Amino acid sequence: MKSLPGHGVGRSMVGLVLGANVWSTCATVAFAYADGPRQDAPGNQHGGFMSDAAPLIGPLVTDRPDFTESTEAVARGHVQLELGYTFTYDRESDRRVREDTAPELLIRAGVADDLELRIGWDGFTSSDELLVSRAGLRSIEDTTEGASDLALGLKLKLVDQEGWRPHFGVIAELSLPVGGAPTTSDDVDPAVSLLWAYDVSDSFSVAGNINLTLPTQEGDRFVQAGASLSVAATLSESLGSYIEYFGAYPASDGADAAHVLNGGFTFLISDNLQFDIRVGFGLTEEAPDLIAGAGFAVRF
Repeated sequence: MKSLPGHGVGRSMVGLVLGANVWSTCATVAFAYADGPRQDAPGNQHGGFMSDAAPLIGPLVTDRPDFTESTEAVARGHVQLELGYTFTYDRESDRRVREDTAPELLIRAGVADDLELRIGWDGFTSSDELLVSRAGLRSIEDTTEGASDLALGLKLKLVDQEGWRPHFGVIAELSLPVGGAPTTSDDVDPAVSLLWAYDVSDSFSVAGNINLTLPTQEGDRFVQAGASLSVAATLSESLGSYIEYFGAYPASDGADAAHVLNGGFTFLISDNLQFDIRVGFGLTEEAPDLIAGAGFAVRF
């Protein structure tokens, strides 16, 4: 499950270099596989990491750039890598908070029909808090740097759309405290999401998630619910768009709810490679004022 931007964790200069290296390596591999998976393994006619890998049918379906996770699992025997970068900006009275996060790595591996293993790592984030005086002078009050915890989970596609019944899926995962202070939760945090999607036509669809998380903040565990609603439209064979609402209730322990409206575009280079951009705005004080990002996904 994705965390709300502005409520995540941090990056140092070393992290920036590591994040750039991950981006560079994955981008190189992405272009190498852009025209299709390798098929040089004996007995493997469909590429992938299994000898009986399922055939790839149609373009890849990603879980980015929106917050809403798709109901679709990666095909058996194949791997999908999704990466990105997000910038957030928040303004409250005389405070300004800027945050950068990369590489937002999500590894999705199809281990059986309609079942995928998921490993998610937001990576490194650099968060700078500035104070602005009435005279317009700025000074950095605090800088937070560190690496995020690691999410390990499974996605299961439950049923396909039939009549008025949408596609349904579920994600169950655990956040493991492998990050560094002060950004790690220092505990194992469970989460579950119910996923749904409905194809209105070949070029128009709606989807959403209902999330329940038990995060830990400063040693205290609390209940956090979340929900999203996304409307997507295919503009051409290679260009897609979406607009989405996402909320976290509450945004953090003891805080009010955060509501976000965002939208973006996807650019399909081939059936196995897609780039994306997004921008969003907070609707409440608990949400960041601005969210912007870009990324890509590649399927093997």
